[in-house]
Amino acid sequence: MAFWLFLIGFHLTFDFMHIPGMLGMPRRIYTYEPGRGWEIWNLIVTIGVVFQILGVLVFVFNLVRSLVKGEVAASDPWDAWTLEWSTSSPPPEYNFAKIPAVRSRRPLWDMKHPEDPDWKYE
Repeated sequence: MAFWLFLIGFHLTFDFMHIPGMLGMPRRIYTYEPGRGWEIWNLIVTIGVVFQILGVLVFVFNLVRSLVKGEVAASDPWDAWTLEWSTSSPPPEYNFAKIPAVRSRRPLWDMKHPEDPDWKYE
């Protein structure tokens, strides 16, 4: 939700800034003369900023809620294939007590499934 709010707001803000610029609106002014045709475009840009603010607020709310009430993830929550997911989190200084043998692109899969290793198919 935060991503989509911010993405929509970003494009409403920055894509529509080009139109008043092409209509002759100078840069870096705090006010402008009414009746020049820039009002609607500046309103759209302002609405885009509101969308961005909402996206950031949703992100911050989700971050705080996850820090307070979120579950702690396991060392390998995605059943990954590569070696960085085989150590604990945070990893020890030495990473591995014994250097693992790497015989394929998916060494962790090979360690988890010795009956069906990936290197058989490469």
